[in-house]
Amino acid sequence: MKKVFVLITTLLVMLACTKNSAENITGNTSGCGNTLGPKFTAVRAVLQANCAISGCHLGTNAQNGINFSDNCTIVAQAARIKLRAVDQAGTSNQMPPPPLASLSSADQQKITDWINAGARITD
Repeated sequence: MKKVFVLITTLLVMLACTKNSAENITGNTSGCGNTLGPKFTAVRAVLQANCAISGCHLGTNAQNGINFSDNCTIVAQAARIKLRAVDQAGTSNQMPPPPLASLSSADQQKITDWINAGARITD
């Protein structure tokens, strides 16, 4: 019984720390790194303009629970961001979804460059 209590307590503490340390889009760097890198900052700007908008990936009612106003979420979703916004651009699976236009090639390149650099908040 003591082991179960310790396990549950540990999991709750870990969850609380993760939630409290998550970075927000305003630049608080307490959770996912100490410095926002230029590649991450460029990708975050693309997501703010195209994805983290009302009715999409913003706030508590974000589509599929993916809130791009949170820097940690951006990092955690790096592979999916590239898949949907770059690899599937021009298809029915692209993001932003049709009938919206796919991201510009310059914005797609920003995502690709960030991914290739390691997809970290400090890149």
